[in-house]
Amino acid sequence: MDFYLRCNSLKCRAPLKERAVVTTCSHIFCLHCAGSLGLSHPTANERACPACQAVLVNPDDAVATALNPTEDYKTSVLSGLDPNTIMECAGRALLFWTYQTTQEIFYQEFLAKTLTEKYTNLNTQMDKVVHNANSEISALQARISDMETAQDQLRKKNQELVDMYREKCKKFTQMTNLYNILKSRAMRSQMQTAATDTVSQALDSLTASRNHPTGLVPGHSESSRPPHTPMSRQLNTPGANTISLAQYRNIERVSWVSHALQLEEQHYRMTV
Repeated sequence: MDFYLRCNSLKCRAPLKERAVVTTCSHIFCLHCAGSLGLSHPTANERACPACQAVLVNPDDAVATALNPTEDYKTSVLSGLDPNTIMECAGRALLFWTYQTTQEIFYQEFLAKTLTEKYTNLNTQMDKVVHNANSEISALQARISDMETAQDQLRKKNQELVDMYREKCKKFTQMTNLYNILKSRAMRSQMQTAATDTVSQALDSLTASRNHPTGLVPGHSESSRPPHTPMSRQLNTPGANTISLAQYRNIERVSWVSHALQLEEQHYRMTV
């Protein structure tokens, strides 16, 4: 993997492959940053290194160089120099490279430390969030359990109320049937009393008719006799126990009502 130097401007950090501007304080910048910072060309004002703020007084303190030189440049760049000068230039170039690689390592270590701290903080925050979420989940589960328990109790209470309601309805039905039976008995007793009175009146009338063969009750005239109908003729035929038509209808009505009340009482007893 090829290793490239990077622009020492923290805002840029672009990899340097072709040309760059180097300083005597062992820093290197891309052409764009060097031009914007005033390192490419000497000016009347003093130049300062953007990385270490070292003052660059001499014109050769910041020069542009080719990072990928041609073979002819490599042949001629140090040609004519004595070996001591060549070794000194090579040594300074190696020191420059070593310094840049060391600074790059420090920078990467700083980034790694910063990222590690951020990761630690994020991990701590995540653990806190997870803990809070677990606590809230536990609280919600406990609440759900309490609500389920309350629901079971309400369901049991509702079932008890339903059973009580059914029992009350059953008792109410029994009381209603009992009331109807007692009512029918009272009405039948009244009907029997009315029937007894009617029969007594009929017997009294029969006795009076026997005592007066003409069929006239003392104190009544012929004109007060009711009109003869087929039923009255049949009931008032000579030699028979004659009763009036109204008395016969009353006896018949009372008998029918008594029979109906008996059937109704039997029906209510069967339903109970």
